[in-house]
Amino acid sequence: MRSFTTFTVLLTALCSTFTNAAPISVPGISVPSVPSVNSDASGLNKDLSLTSTPSVAMIFTTAFTQIQPLTDQLTFITADNATVAAISPVVAGIKTQLTSAVSQLQALVGQDPSVILAPVEGTVLLTVAELAALIGDDLSLLFTALNAVLKVVVSDVHAEVLPILADLGYTVTSVLAIVVTLVAGIAASLSPLLAPVVAIIASLGLSDLLSLLGLSA
Repeated sequence: MRSFTTFTVLLTALCSTFTNAAPISVPGISVPSVPSVNSDASGLNKDLSLTSTPSVAMIFTTAFTQIQPLTDQLTFITADNATVAAISPVVAGIKTQLTSAVSQLQALVGQDPSVILAPVEGTVLLTVAELAALIGDDLSLLFTALNAVLKVVVSDVHAEVLPILADLGYTVTSVLAIVVTLVAGIAASLSPLLAPVVAIIASLGLSDLLSLLGLSA
């Protein structure tokens, strides 16, 4: 029994030595490290978020969430503060958002309709009429604000402000030119929605935009 006990003690000590030993390094052979599951899943989620492409509705909603506070400033401008110095940075801020939208819309060229017409929320794709309603509301808001500026600026300021507002209108035209190529039939749906602001569009000299939408002053 004593010899058996001694053997057991020795066996336990030997097992402990192997259990606590550092990994054996064999020259010429490298053992790859195995990433944790959580780390790998996190990387996958990042990749998915980076490759997701926003739809037309998402692009417009994001842009005009930033634009609306700026159009509010223009809408409530008065003759006392309607100066080039006050108006220019506000218009520049709007143009920045629209220019960003142009590049995002260009990324949708060649995409499946399920991407182009995806809703802001939910999973049911937007119809052309629904998307046109969203865009029409946004653009009506913008052109109404520009008209508010033209109504209050005095003659000398008007001559300086008009080219600034017209330049913004050219950017709007660029935005819609891409949308029309992405969504068949949307120009026809937008035309009656933007009819109330046709006179404003014409006053800015945006003949290309009128032609794009099939409108006349």
